[in-house]
Amino acid sequence: MRSPQLGPVISPPLIRHLVVDFDQTLTLKDTLSTLVTASPLPDAPDIFKHHLTKAYIEDYVSHVKAYPPDRNSIPSEFAFLSSLRAIERKSIERVESSNIFKGISQTAISLAAKKVQVRKPAEFTALVAKVLLHPAAKVTVLSVNWSASFIREVLDSMNSDEGHSSHHKSLTAPELEKVEIIANNLVEDNQGFTTGKIDRWFHSRRNKGRLNGIGGGGDANNEHGIWTADDKLQILNGLLGIEGQSRAGVYSTGTRDVDIDTGTLGTAVDQANKHRFPTETTTDTDTDTDTDTDTVSELEMEEQGAGFSGYNIYVGDSPTDFAALLMCEKVHVGFIMGGEGENKSLLDACERTGVKVLERKSVNSEGGDADDCDAEGPVETYGKSGIRHRDGDLRVLYRVKGWADIMDCLQHPEQWH
Repeated sequence: MRSPQLGPVISPPLIRHLVVDFDQTLTLKDTLSTLVTASPLPDAPDIFKHHLTKAYIEDYVSHVKAYPPDRNSIPSEFAFLSSLRAIERKSIERVESSNIFKGISQTAISLAAKKVQVRKPAEFTALVAKVLLHPAAKVTVLSVNWSASFIREVLDSMNSDEGHSSHHKSLTAPELEKVEIIANNLVEDNQGFTTGKIDRWFHSRRNKGRLNGIGGGGDANNEHGIWTADDKLQILNGLLGIEGQSRAGVYSTGTRDVDIDTGTLGTAVDQANKHRFPTETTTDTDTDTDTDTDTVSELEMEEQGAGFSGYNIYVGDSPTDFAALLMCEKVHVGFIMGGEGENKSLLDACERTGVKVLERKSVNSEGGDADDCDAEGPVETYGKSGIRHRDGDLRVLYRVKGWADIMDCLQHPEQWH
């Protein structure tokens, strides 16, 4: 009897799921003021700056003054960040009442998106292309931004000839469409123009009020958007949790429907993962194959008793990323994006709560050899990769200045201290 023909064996991906923040992580600056330029109101920028932003800052300062100051642990900082939902709700309601987002066309959103500066776009597209080489890997943008459509247009603009040199175009449009976007969105009418309202992401999910069994933070009917660190954590837990439950069939089916999480998460505001694309079956576990690096094979590790291959990565820059970086058990390595002069609020929170942030060693560093970085006590590592997950009970984060640094850190963690 003739044995069935086996397809090629796929090496496990170095990164299984890359999840990134948008504003000041994927972009160089906050983009809400740029989104406002899509408004048909001629004075929309002034309204946003002098009324809406001013009122938000006043509410925030008052809230901080009234809040207990001893935020010196991860739970206490998380509690503070979660308490900001009331401030965010008031801000959204002011934005909606101002009508600065009423009557905007998709063309206007697209034109505004072209003004956005992406952080090292050639590095970002190269990283995404490398991740998506593996059919089981995913890339997601998770943001508190008010327009998922705007984020999609920013990604699409990275393939445009306008304003970008050709070396930025390492991804094709269909590849970028595989990048899932989970964010708030501007509500549209039947003619495709915005109504001035911003959707309530949690309320509009199919499984209203819960994400993979996780509660909604105390709001009645969870009628709120993606506004706080708590919201990002809930979505990330659901996203990676569903992925973990579904992963058993990834290598055993002829095709993989990447829309695996819609039953629990509902239809994402920007459902970028509607595509079906083939995977190759791995059935011969005894076959010896070459991999790109030894590091890849070392990633076939155990996580809480369940096998997995490849890292779940989260990249952020601000306090809204605090919980996703530090409290999601499914995230294996967290990265803080930004160089000198950036990330002050997040870095202050890490220092206050005792979170260690590792940075790349300088060539002329007085820190000694690479082994010195592990000299401070027991740490949890994955296989022989050297990636540090925790020091004692606290998770370790890595600070990077660009997208190429992420892959370099995963492959050469001894250069980070």
